[in-house]
Amino acid sequence: MPATAYPPSEAVVLAVVILSYCMSCVTEGLKTIDTVATIDVISTPLFEDKISKYSLGCIRVSFAVVFLLTSIYRFLKTGHNLEVPYVKSSKLKRTPINLDGLRSQIMFTQWCWNLLTLSFGLNGYIAFQAARADEEGVEPSLCSTSCSPQFEQYILRTAIFLFEIAAPSSLIVSSISKYVLWPQAMKSNPNGSKSLQRPVALLQHNFNNVSTLLEAGVLGSIPVRIEDCIIAVIYGIVYLLFTWSIAHSLLPSREPQYIYFFFDTTLSKKWIIGVMLGLLFILLVYFLAFTLIDDILQFLGGSLPMNCLVILTISSMFCRFRD
Repeated sequence: MPATAYPPSEAVVLAVVILSYCMSCVTEGLKTIDTVATIDVISTPLFEDKISKYSLGCIRVSFAVVFLLTSIYRFLKTGHNLEVPYVKSSKLKRTPINLDGLRSQIMFTQWCWNLLTLSFGLNGYIAFQAARADEEGVEPSLCSTSCSPQFEQYILRTAIFLFEIAAPSSLIVSSISKYVLWPQAMKSNPNGSKSLQRPVALLQHNFNNVSTLLEAGVLGSIPVRIEDCIIAVIYGIVYLLFTWSIAHSLLPSREPQYIYFFFDTTLSKKWIIGVMLGLLFILLVYFLAFTLIDDILQFLGGSLPMNCLVILTISSMFCRFRD
């Protein structure tokens, strides 16, 4: 057992530099975000002849309810212990980590799940308000007359940013679960993948990408703009710093532990920095994929059956249900 498992200073400095640079660039995206952060853009179904604004709101809110109930179940359920399958060169001792209660919210999967709850809930509400305004023949509004236009604009910006972060994050959660965590769990222990086959784990590692792909290719037309990729990078860096900060708080003994084996700071500096940059790169790739999904679907015909087929094909690349 090492005396400490703090990340190397080089990795911390690099993370802070990237975070600082991204924070300084956020204002550039805010200059143009209002062109798409509108009620009309967020509430318009992709196939208006088949899905009404009210139906769009119902589907989004239904997704949000599933996400919320799952989070509540994870929060209330007891007896959830995680034993991380560290690589052989790790200096950390494999010790069960209790993830009951508030600790159930520390995993990146749960962070993404909570973002999806907020995103689908808020965007569903916006669709409902737009549908109500159409029925009454009035200008759509998100709150009462006492609500200032500036506050309403903040809500619309938040709706766009939430989806822009949650969409690529959902893909990285599913891909890491399928191609990294699952194989490593099977390699370390014949029954190591048992925790990944639990119903809640399967739901959180699969339905997240299915829901965002459906939103992007079948349901709505919420844009993912390449100039906003900085937001996703900030989110990734913040979670990385959070993971480093809680490493010595997961066990009563204060011995260091990490929720994900690839975040292990007892490995080489090249490994730690490589993992950090690699995950950020993958996050950017998935962000770019969502910016191009509309163009790809239009190129393939843009019909509802074709879009559903494409979304089903893409989601199958990220879903896994058994060994």
